[in-house]
Amino acid sequence: MHFRFNLLVVLVFVSSLAFGQLSSGGFPLEVNVLKSAENKIVRMPKLQQSVIDKAIEGNELNGNRLKPLKFAHSFEVNLNPANSGQWYSTNAKYNVWKLEIQSENAKSINLIFDKFKLAEGARLFIYNEKENQYLGAFTENNNKVSAKFAVAPVAGEVITVQYEVPEEQGTPVDFEIAKVNHDFIGILKFDRRPFDRQPIAGSCNIDVNCEIGDPWNQVKNSVCRLIVDGDEICSGTLINNTAEDQKPYVLSASHCYDAWDLAETTVYTFSYESPYCAPLDGDPLHSLSGAIMKAHFDSLDFALAELDEIPPYDFRPYYAGWDRSGTLPDSTVSIHHPVGDIKKIAFDYDQAAFATFTSTSIKNPTNGSINIKRWDEGVTEVGSSGGALFNKYQNLIGTLSGGAALCGNPVNDFFARFDMQWDYKSDPTKQLKHWLDPTNSGVTYLNGKNFNTEEQYCNAFTNLNDADEHANIGLVISNSNKGYWGGTNSVGITEFVERFSIPGNEILEGISFGVGKLDINSVGSNNQIKVKVYNGNSAPETLIYSKLVSIGNFAEDAMNFIAFDEIVEPADTFFVGFELSNVNAQDTFVVYQSLRYDTNSANHFYFNQNGQWLSFKDANTSNYSMVNVIELLACNIDEITDTPVVDLPVNVLVYPNPTQSELTIESDDEILPESVSVYNMIGQKMNVLIVDAEPNRIHLSLAGNKAGVYFVRFGYEDSFVTRKISYVPH
Repeated sequence: MHFRFNLLVVLVFVSSLAFGQLSSGGFPLEVNVLKSAENKIVRMPKLQQSVIDKAIEGNELNGNRLKPLKFAHSFEVNLNPANSGQWYSTNAKYNVWKLEIQSENAKSINLIFDKFKLAEGARLFIYNEKENQYLGAFTENNNKVSAKFAVAPVAGEVITVQYEVPEEQGTPVDFEIAKVNHDFIGILKFDRRPFDRQPIAGSCNIDVNCEIGDPWNQVKNSVCRLIVDGDEICSGTLINNTAEDQKPYVLSASHCYDAWDLAETTVYTFSYESPYCAPLDGDPLHSLSGAIMKAHFDSLDFALAELDEIPPYDFRPYYAGWDRSGTLPDSTVSIHHPVGDIKKIAFDYDQAAFATFTSTSIKNPTNGSINIKRWDEGVTEVGSSGGALFNKYQNLIGTLSGGAALCGNPVNDFFARFDMQWDYKSDPTKQLKHWLDPTNSGVTYLNGKNFNTEEQYCNAFTNLNDADEHANIGLVISNSNKGYWGGTNSVGITEFVERFSIPGNEILEGISFGVGKLDINSVGSNNQIKVKVYNGNSAPETLIYSKLVSIGNFAEDAMNFIAFDEIVEPADTFFVGFELSNVNAQDTFVVYQSLRYDTNSANHFYFNQNGQWLSFKDANTSNYSMVNVIELLACNIDEITDTPVVDLPVNVLVYPNPTQSELTIESDDEILPESVSVYNMIGQKMNVLIVDAEPNRIHLSLAGNKAGVYFVRFGYEDSFVTRKISYVPH
């Protein structure tokens, strides 16, 4: 049977924060709450509109403004299991304390805990059952030396705090809720923000995973988003030191931390980005809570904090290099989180200038900043404060203080100079040298580094490219809508998979689905999809892994990560996707897809209808192709050998390999010289000479480069191919 289709396009501008921070997972125990206990809810004072207006006005000030994003109002409280909420007994040998907190009209709520010392065997959850958002379980493993703990926001104006303690522990007072933060902007979902004052990242911003950002594929993993003390958003960078001992220092702006100890109540989120070149919300799962401030100096606007934990390998952490020479670069790049949004990248192709930045709280020493006169591509905005400025060698040279730049007028940004932050002050608490050069090496620059190797070296993989555009694709037969190609339908399609080709011995750690539609009308918690991995070539053949996953906690219009709970080692070509058989009939679940109209484009979407596997390209009358919005997290990869690109077509040749000097690329499709580029193992673009160019053949010279492994990337049809080559000069 062949099908026609229609395109149900959903415009997406979202920024979810649920399910962040290291936790033990699981769900809260059910307890029978009597109606008499309903008055145990704690209500915050009504937040006046004038307070909100003043905060938003501060975010929108023009001129040389600082660039943090104020998104919440803090209510100082003193709530603990002794003075609020209620304890319950259960049949599960736990005592359970529950407290509901309401802040009227809050878009989300987050909490700051003090005197935080969870008991052995205890579990803490924060959730909104109506919004299907749960944080936790937090356990004694989350206890800090500071006895403070910050949690990411949970959607809605009412949240529940639930503490479960083994019966033998009694009813202890193991923490105090010190702050309730009322989100008045709506950082969990951009589409929930009021349209008249919707501070989403401007459309001129460039997603870090656009093709233009490919050479920064490793460096981007050093950049994180900061939620400081529950009410302000900035950007930061994980940074290397000369001991290369993997100490997790994060460099940001001093004005992001109004007090020295605010690092202790900051949430640091890594790998928060769209899987491809589009404003699709990432999954903020990879978050850590808490750090210890090491150095902080307001005049040079920097703050160096050491995370309480080393970012786990599946966060894909990269420790950025730096350059303290004070040399003005002839081009610069900044990677940051504007408006707390997914990670973006900005480019200035001209030489910057030294300048003196001043604001209400920062007074630079003379020429204490680097002035970006105009961004050529991309921009920074509020929320970008503390974001790194890199030179062309991908070493950090500054941190963003502020400026006038925004979409429509991308001019005059100021980055505090790293070389002056280094040792302008002799006090170790006001300089970087003491912390970043513990070996007293005296070096002027240090390259970045990924400390995870072999089985712990990870990367993300997707078949999406810059030309793709995600949407919910309608499935139509005889002018009648039968559901969606990417999910719920009435034509017997039960499984949906994406074909991947990744040569090597990679281990799949998990998968992210871009959920385009989630509508749950049924009652109960048995609404599940079954994630599946098949080996196969032209179609799925051998099932090698499956896992039932509840969809009740998924975020719509966002990427949703599912970790695999056993080792999954696929063949070079394999299929990953999901089965719908456990989704209730009255509910809807759809994964975003991108329809490719070029009949020569690669198809990656396969589906099972009535027990038979079919290729989408073969099944539709127009011979179009499709790719699912699916991203894999794979480890045990060979550096960046297993790079997320399309299969190398059989009618493309790259030879000789290894090569001693020149390299030839041949293709049945025209090769545009400007599409050809060569990168080293850490993603830096190399200088190569095109010796000769014909429509279907390019000759390159690698002369002048060091011996080693490189990657040749070039355009093919509507996408790109990448090939690893070895360069062994005479």
